[in-house]
Amino acid sequence: MFRIIEKYFEPTIIVTSLFAIIVLVFADVIARFAFSTSIVIANEIARLCFVYLIYFGISYAIREHRHMRVTYFVDKFSQKKKRIVMFISESIFLIYSVTVCYLGVQITQQAIERGKTLSATQWSTSALYAAIIFSGLLCSLRLLYSLYQIGVRGDLSLYNSEEKPS
Repeated sequence: MFRIIEKYFEPTIIVTSLFAIIVLVFADVIARFAFSTSIVIANEIARLCFVYLIYFGISYAIREHRHMRVTYFVDKFSQKKKRIVMFISESIFLIYSVTVCYLGVQITQQAIERGKTLSATQWSTSALYAAIIFSGLLCSLRLLYSLYQIGVRGDLSLYNSEEKPS
C-alpha cells in the first residue's frame, strides 16, 4: 500500500491539478463569451491548482532525478569523487528544502493568525501556502532517500547524465 502511495502520490496531484485548471479555465472562457458572465471562483481555484501542480512537480522531479543539473564536469570525475560531489549537492539541496519548508510553516501560520482569505472563495490563504509545506516535506524526504542511496549504498546509477528512458 505504501509503495502505491509513494509511486502515485505526486503524479495524481499533478494530473488532477492540471485537469482542474483546464476544466475551470475552459468553463470560465465559455461563460464569458457565451453568457457574458464569469465564474468568480474559477480563476482562484485554477490558481490554487497551479501552485500545487508546481510545488508537487518539484518533488516529483527530485524523485525521478529529473531536476535540472549540469553534470558536464562531474561526469569527468572518478566514481568516488562523483559520489562525493553528488552527496554534497544533494545535501545542499536538502538544506534548501528544509529551509523552504520551515519558511512555509511561518508564512502559513502568519496567514492563519491574520485571518487572510482568498477573495472569491473566502478560503484561508493558508490553503495556498500549505503547498510550500507539503512540497518542502516531500522534497526533504526524497532527498534524504537520495542521500541514503549515494552515501550508504554507493548507488549513482540514477544520476547518469545520459538520457533516461521515459
